[in-house]
Amino acid sequence: MNLDELLTSFRNQIDTIDEEIIYLLSRRFELVKQIGKIKKDLWEEALQPKRWGEVIENLYSEADDKWVSREIVKEIWNSIHDEALRIEK
Repeated sequence: MNLDELLTSFRNQIDTIDEEIIYLLSRRFELVKQIGKIKKDLWEEALQPKRWGEVIENLYSEADDKWVSREIVKEIWNSIHDEALRIEK
């Protein structure tokens, strides 16, 4: 395999992973909608600081195990969390 073919192969793999990420986000946000309904029935606020702290700490631990920057995890998950809160309201 020459370098152009290798580059194309890597790019195709990245494209596939990107599609999987979008699919997983879609699934996650569907669950968020369900959680939002339950929280409304229970008269709970969308933002649950204790739960969010647990989530982010678990993600940091997972990132550390896989040599992924905590900063990028924080940036990505803050965006995901902001969207989840918007969906829940």
